[in-house]
Amino acid sequence: MRTRTLLMLGVSVAVTAVVVAPACAWGSGFAVTEYDAAGLGRAFAGTAVVIAASSLSTNPAALPDRATLSASLHGLHNDIQPESAGVDALIPAAYGAWHGLGVGVYAPFGLATDYPSDWSGRYSALHSEIQSARVQVAGGIEVQPGLRLGAGVFVQRFRAELSQAYPVIPGRLDAEVTVDGEDTGLGWTVGGLWAPDPGLTLGLAFASAVDHQLRGHADLPSGRASTRVDLTTPETLSLGLSWQVRPAWRVLGGLAWTRWSRFESLEIRLSNGLELSEEHQWRDTWRASLGAEHERGPWTLRAGLAWDQSPIRHDAHRYPRLPDADRIWTTLGLGYAWPHWRLDLGYAHLWFPERSGEHPAVSYSGSTDILALGVTRTW
Repeated sequence: MRTRTLLMLGVSVAVTAVVVAPACAWGSGFAVTEYDAAGLGRAFAGTAVVIAASSLSTNPAALPDRATLSASLHGLHNDIQPESAGVDALIPAAYGAWHGLGVGVYAPFGLATDYPSDWSGRYSALHSEIQSARVQVAGGIEVQPGLRLGAGVFVQRFRAELSQAYPVIPGRLDAEVTVDGEDTGLGWTVGGLWAPDPGLTLGLAFASAVDHQLRGHADLPSGRASTRVDLTTPETLSLGLSWQVRPAWRVLGGLAWTRWSRFESLEIRLSNGLELSEEHQWRDTWRASLGAEHERGPWTLRAGLAWDQSPIRHDAHRYPRLPDADRIWTTLGLGYAWPHWRLDLGYAHLWFPERSGEHPAVSYSGSTDILALGVTRTW
């Protein structure tokens, strides 16, 4: 009975998180990596090997046997120049696990930029927003000593809203064009966890692509038209390592590949026969991370460093909706544990180089600060 209550409470927390799903995030492309506060403190290094309820989002083989509930909230401050186009955001996540089974909800994708109506690039972008929520169930089992395998399925909700100006009377009068759409898709995950040595653990996980057919409408100067956008969110492959160097010290590493080359162009088909198009020609990307944890009594100190590659190949494919670039993560974290409870804090600063775009021809700069709070309850 207690187990059923635990899982139902986990689902309730998950539904709450979906209701307040984020409007913005700042991972490579339009991905979100903010899945748990403890992970942020080590730059999400080793997420494919860490035994935790939040591992549902990265490697189902690493789900804990002990009954666990965890929730986190990430606050992001995005500075995007020109025009202070960054939008701040709150990103929630919640998970429940028991005997290697897990349920949870988190946001795998997100984006928000907002430019003033009179800026020079208004004919390319005004407001852009992506919201997503993924509800997932998964399980992991030990198939032999030192080897665990896991798998899961998820439902992914995806919504997008894009707007830009349209010159009704060039140089004198503009109108605004707004397009929105949403869809629900299905996907799956698999993973493995191998401990060849008591102090060494390796993890490998894969999450599938999801096909979406976003349906909505477009508000045009000539009236409203229904729209359709075919979009596939990318698959990911993650490798993680955890090395217990000393009893109080652990080093973690991670390498992740994302198939962003699926996003070649944005094609918006309208019911009136028109088609709006943007060429992107994105590339596949890599993310490399390194982190460390030091335990001192009930306290855990964390630090991490990561390099996150942008999918944008050339300036010609950098649009103001998402003026992405390679970024460097520097992170710190702190955890405190007492019987059956743990509290985690994490902070990250993301460094972006100055880069240029051609739609319009402007230079972009900025940075991101992330602050996260997480709480975990075990039985």
